[in-house]
This record gives sequence, C-alpha cells and structure tokens, in this order.
Amino acid sequence: MKKVLIFLALPLLFMAESCSKFTEGYGESPNNPTVATPPLILSAAELGLYSTYTGTLARISATLTQQTGGVQYQMLEIDKYQLLSTGNTNDWNNLYNNIVQPANDLIENYGATNEQYAAVMKIMKAMALGVATDIWGDVPATEAGLGNITGNTTPKFDTQESIYAYIQTLLSEAITTLNATDGTNNYTIGSDDFIFGGDLTKWVNTAHILQARFANRLSKGDATGSATTALGYLSSVTDAGDAMAVYGTVTAEQNQWNAFNTDRANYIKMGKFLVDMMQSDSDPRLPYYAAKTDDDTYVGAAPSSEDLTASNVGDYIAGAGAPIPLVTYSEALFIKADASFRLGNLGDAATYYNQAVIKAVTQVTGSAPDATYIAAHASATAATITEEQIATQKYIALFTQIETWAEWRRTGYPTLTPNADNVTGTDAIPRRLPTVNDELLYNKANAVNVTDIFAKVWWDAL
Repeated sequence: MKKVLIFLALPLLFMAESCSKFTEGYGESPNNPTVATPPLILSAAELGLYSTYTGTLARISATLTQQTGGVQYQMLEIDKYQLLSTGNTNDWNNLYNNIVQPANDLIENYGATNEQYAAVMKIMKAMALGVATDIWGDVPATEAGLGNITGNTTPKFDTQESIYAYIQTLLSEAITTLNATDGTNNYTIGSDDFIFGGDLTKWVNTAHILQARFANRLSKGDATGSATTALGYLSSVTDAGDAMAVYGTVTAEQNQWNAFNTDRANYIKMGKFLVDMMQSDSDPRLPYYAAKTDDDTYVGAAPSSEDLTASNVGDYIAGAGAPIPLVTYSEALFIKADASFRLGNLGDAATYYNQAVIKAVTQVTGSAPDATYIAAHASATAATITEEQIATQKYIALFTQIETWAEWRRTGYPTLTPNADNVTGTDAIPRRLPTVNDELLYNKANAVNVTDIFAKVWWDAL
C-alpha cells in the first residue's frame, strides 16, 4: 500500500513543479493581501479610531456626564459608577493595537517614502494617546506599540505631563510635513482615507484644532498661558470641514451607537439632565439628539432610574449610517470663546460664543436656529458672557463625545448632581477609569496602578 501511495504521489510532485510558474500567486486574493501597504494601514487605523472615539468609552463618558442614562445590565453598572479594572480591556487593546501600533509600523516601515501618510498617522496617534491619557492618566506613549519594531512589549508608563508635550510634538511634526511642498510620497492618499478622502488641508486644520484642544486643557494650571497658546494654534483655522467618523447603512457598516442599540436594546437611554435642559431651552437639536417615546414625548432617564420607557438616542448619533463628530469647527469656536474669556477679552469671547452656538446648532439641524433661540442663547455681549454659558453650550454641542467628560472635569460645568445610588458610597462623579487589569498582569514592572476612580489626572489636579 505504501508503494502505491508513493507512485501516485510522484506524478503530482512533477505536476506541481512544472506548473509552479503558472500557479505562483494564484492563491493570493486581492481582497486579502499578504503584505500591508500605507493605504491599507491607514484605512484599518481609521476604523480603530472610530471604535475608540464612538464606542464604549464614548458611552461611558456620556453616561457619567448624564447626557445619557444607563438603565440595564452593563450600562446600568456604569450609571452606578461600577467601573472595574477588568471592564475596558478591549477598549485599551483597540486603542494601542489598532491605532498606535499601526501608526508606528507605518511611520517606521514606510514613512521615509510616504511622508504624508506618516503625518496623518501621527495625527491619529495623537488623538488616540489623548483619549488614553485623559481617561487613564499616566499611560504608555513614547514606547507604546513598538513591539514589532523594537521587540519591547512592556512599555514604560509616561507621565501625563510628558504625554501632553509628546502629543503636541506629533501634531507639530504632522502639520509641518503636510504643509511642505516637497517630500517623498510613493502613494497618494485618496479614498483609503475615510475621514477626509485625502484632503490634506482638512487634516492640517484638524491638527490645529487638536493642538488647541490639548493646550486649552491645561487651563487649571495656567489660565492665561494656556489661553494664549490655544488661540495661537487656532489663528489659521477655518471652517474647512469637520473630522467625522463615517459609516454605511448595511449591517457591517453601521455606526457603533446604532449597532449597540440594535444588539443591546434598552441598555442606554437619553439622560434626564440633558433632555430637561434642552426642553427648557426649546433647543432645536432635541429631536435630533433624542427619539420620542411611545407617548410621543421626550423623556430622559434619571441616574439609577432603570427607566426603559425613556427616549432612545436619536438618529443624529444613532442612525444606521449617521456620521459621528470627532473634531469640529464648532469646538474650535468654543475654545476661542473660552480662551478669550480667560484673557479678559470679553467682547471677543461673546462673539466667538455666539458663533459657536449657531454653528453647533446648524451642524446638527442643517439650518441656523430661529431668532427666538438666538436671542436667548446666542446673543451674548461683553457685559453678559460667562464661563458657565460657554461651558454649558459646549457640553450640549459635544453630545456623546469623550471630550464632554474631559471638559466637565476641567470646567465644572454644567453643575451635575452625582448619582446618590452609586455603588461606591462616594458623593462624587468619577474622574477617570482604573488601570486596566491586563497591564497589571503582563506589564506589572511598569504599570501605574490606580484604583481610585475619583482621583484626578495630572491636568485635572493643577
């Protein structure tokens, strides 16, 4: 039997050798390439960025700031401040494995011959690290995601202060590269860039807004210096186009709020605080932010209410193909208003504030607010403008964005009442997430172990 098998195998061997030239590469599908290219890496990293900015971390941020209410299961746990070290491993891994690491790989392996791709990846890396440090404090940054390059799979935890400086360096380098008229670029960014379709001017604009965002974050430590720096970064910013997470309408392409509400219906609802505020102000964005209940009204779920009848998040954010804001011009205008106010330039602060409110409403509804709303909420003057006005309207404009939680911690506005029924027994709203358990297990020599979810991160404690 063995001889028969041998003789049968020989013709197959000769056939394989003689046909090798014809079949070489035949099994490699063009839809499943075996070698990564800058376009492929960019597209994949943008999807990772979408997941970070619009997924679980966004739902946590919205719930802790009472824009939404967790009413069942895991979202009710968040609503009650049950934030565990084992709860966000996937979010941590996505941030580092699907954004930071690909950014490093592209910069290292293709950056010299694809400078524009490397620059865009630096912007996305800065965005990812900004989220990580704002939520967890000291985290891996300068050594993070370099395992494929240096072999270091246990990166050090950088201080948040140094990370903020590193983020600004990444953004500055990216801007310089994208503004250059020369440079080496074997590939041209195009449709592989889901966010801007290869429009590098929009990427530069976004990078400047991000510079201002992170500069403005340091207002507790240096109110005037941070304001001056932020305004400097915004000096050339225009309404060139917002950075949005874009989605399709088929199941595999639906945005994460829609997918979550489909798979886990009635886990999360609109928050009572935000709904009540918007109803009181006759805010034209309410029908876009919230869906009506079965009673044809808008109702928000109060903390720990477990109100399954409250309004769902509306189609502006949770529609099947709805784009979700990442970085917007209205945010830039709010930063200008805030920074101008801190510098005592109250006339400028009022002007930028009014522009920001009108732009934010228009972005959601497609048209400017009516005269009544403008008179009540977008007609501030040097004599009437306040920090609370600016921060509160920015809170509304940043609906469901992670930035909402960071800004609430920075300004203290709007004034929120902690969930009295929370599991911690502390009369306060959490200000961070605990260190991810995987880091304590597999990077314990470097991990900074923080268990106190009420402990302030560096910029919050300035």
